[in-house]
Amino acid sequence: MTAHLVRRQSVVRGEAPWWLLPAMEGNLWEPVGAELRALGRTGAPVKIARDFTVLTLNNWGLDELASDARLVVSELVTNAVRHAGEPTRLRLLHRASHVVCAVFDPREQPPVVTDADYFAETGRGLWLVESLSCSWGWRLQAGRGKLVWAAFTAPSAVGRRNSA
Repeated sequence: MTAHLVRRQSVVRGEAPWWLLPAMEGNLWEPVGAELRALGRTGAPVKIARDFTVLTLNNWGLDELASDARLVVSELVTNAVRHAGEPTRLRLLHRASHVVCAVFDPREQPPVVTDADYFAETGRGLWLVESLSCSWGWRLQAGRGKLVWAAFTAPSAVGRRNSA
């Protein structure tokens, strides 16, 4: 198995929505946002985060994204539990064109993308995040850990783009 450090600090694939980082670093949740705090250290936070994501997206009328977002949140929270000890919170944001899932954790180590061999049971999570999202990345939070995020194109934005 080969591991390599992700070299870019903010964007790994694609561009972050312009409003993402200010919204994550402050409390600029307009127009729609939801947060789940204190997820804990055991396997329970993964299920709690998945259920919260599905319920929130369903409440926002974004059922089409629920399955992919659920899987991505599961990977991000699992990585936080496994490598940082615990995720501190999960934040979901929705703007007209994007939905963003972001997991905060206390460790200031960047995500490591690995090339798992064929028989490995782990090591494919960030590849899965990359495959399901339109962009993803991470950012250090100046002495407060890091934020790992994944963005999805909102279904209404896809419909507008295809009908134009």
